[in-house]
Amino acid sequence: MIFRPADRVYVDESKARGYYVVATASAIGDLRVSERALRDLLKPGQRRIHFKSESDSRRRQILSSMCALDVRVSVWIVKQRPDKEARPMSLGALVAEAVNGGVAQLVIERDESLGRADRRLIAEAIRRAGSSELQYRHVAPHEHPLLWVSDAVAWCYSNGGDWIRRVETIVESRVIRL
Repeated sequence: MIFRPADRVYVDESKARGYYVVATASAIGDLRVSERALRDLLKPGQRRIHFKSESDSRRRQILSSMCALDVRVSVWIVKQRPDKEARPMSLGALVAEAVNGGVAQLVIERDESLGRADRRLIAEAIRRAGSSELQYRHVAPHEHPLLWVSDAVAWCYSNGGDWIRRVETIVESRVIRL
């Protein structure tokens, strides 16, 4: 289990070549240093890092910096299923893991089309786990730089090959469902 009591967990996904839900966990005391390091990677005028919009050379530079952060990443992979099945499978498993690990808060990148379904799914997972301690919220990606780590790892996994190798130092678990 990569989640620890009182962690804050940042969640993003990729729908390219499968469905990837990625959770980046950090102890609350480490957030300020990590967020500053990530904001230092922004180009002038850039509000956030969105991995699909970066060049390969910049991706390598960003990944090198991300892998130096004190974070733990977990990836849920669902292949050969439609998104409407894959998201509940992976997000539900992530929430159950977060509740069991004593996570303080989930921060999920906002997708207006999925907000209502996410709230139902998360509430049900929390109820099943018998906990009311976990807090969660949907936010815009520029608000929390650690969402950028989840975005980057999701992009790397959906693109495969050497990109996966580049993030292996921070990825502590992978859950694959075909």
